[in-house]
Amino acid sequence: MIEGFTTVNPSVFTGEGDGVTVTAQAVAAVCTAAKLAPNGRARLILHHGADDILHEMIIALPPTSCDHPHINFRSGKSFMALSGRFAVMRFTDEGDLLPPVILDAAGKNAAIMMRLRTPVWHTIIPLEGEVAFLETNSGPFTGNFFAEWFPAEDGEREVYTENLRRAAREADTRS
Repeated sequence: MIEGFTTVNPSVFTGEGDGVTVTAQAVAAVCTAAKLAPNGRARLILHHGADDILHEMIIALPPTSCDHPHINFRSGKSFMALSGRFAVMRFTDEGDLLPPVILDAAGKNAAIMMRLRTPVWHTIIPLEGEVAFLETNSGPFTGNFFAEWFPAEDGEREVYTENLRRAAREADTRS
């Protein structure tokens, strides 16, 4: 249970009332929930619902996470580091990797926030610590589109993901 949030399922919590506050304890709790969640991630939903014009979520990812690269064609997106260090991996429409951007909650040799002003294929690669970030984008939510060029087979997906991790570490000036 996370104070001020209703449990939707073991990995999704929605804010209660009109003034949702997020404490350091809530961020730590969502990081713990991500470790225990069957899908390996967890989120605090700060907006009322899918039809809202502004969507904000605190998302926590475990160290081994690599979501299927996706895009929301309706809007750009912002990421603000709240905990840990991670890489925002961006891709062309053909799946070519663009330069990774490193975000760090403590701002150590990295930015703390990134705004994608236009829709772009992306995923997040955790690099250090318990990773949690604020994600903001425009609603209403109509679904994500997932990259067809991302490998479907487990073995191929693992190799591809490890290559992304390597590229993220190479882009990280602290490595």
